[in-house]
Amino acid sequence: MIVLKMAVGRSLMWLLGWSIEAEIPSARRFIVVGHPHTSTWDFPLFILMLWSINLPLRWIGKKSLFDSSFGRLFYALGGLPVDRSGGKNMVASVAELFQEHEDLALGIAPAGTRKYSPHWRSGFYHMALEAKVPLVLGSIDFKRRVVCILATVHLTGDVSADMDRIRGVYASVEGRNPERKVPVRLSVELGE
Repeated sequence: MIVLKMAVGRSLMWLLGWSIEAEIPSARRFIVVGHPHTSTWDFPLFILMLWSINLPLRWIGKKSLFDSSFGRLFYALGGLPVDRSGGKNMVASVAELFQEHEDLALGIAPAGTRKYSPHWRSGFYHMALEAKVPLVLGSIDFKRRVVCILATVHLTGDVSADMDRIRGVYASVEGRNPERKVPVRLSVELGE
């Protein structure tokens, strides 16, 4: 099954005229950051890349979604429920998920939207710090027609320095709709 999924992913990427520049990161637990996120094409292209390199990426959702009639489907699609009851916040809940799993690749698009916004949402940053896991920086570069894993970044807690490194990695990447690209910065960097 894995070999078939990899072959389908690579074949479809080739047919669509895209290439892949990615290797599975050496870390066993990490957060995959997807940027830029400017088009509905981002998701299927990223999924085909994940299939091509056999990277089982997971995503998070409210626990109540998984208790619904669609719960089994959400699990099958790689979803993980996050329990925010009892005053738990999302950052603490995600850190718990990383403690519970020896191998976990969790995908997050910090822009949070396909439309322009003045900054990224900061949850991914705090989740990685609290869980003590690196960020794996992924992109879909429409200018070069390449889906890539660009770098692995270990956060220091110095927001400005960490974000400068992340900005440097994403500097030349262009989304399908460049006017919608959310700048690689957090609200705290804007003084908000």
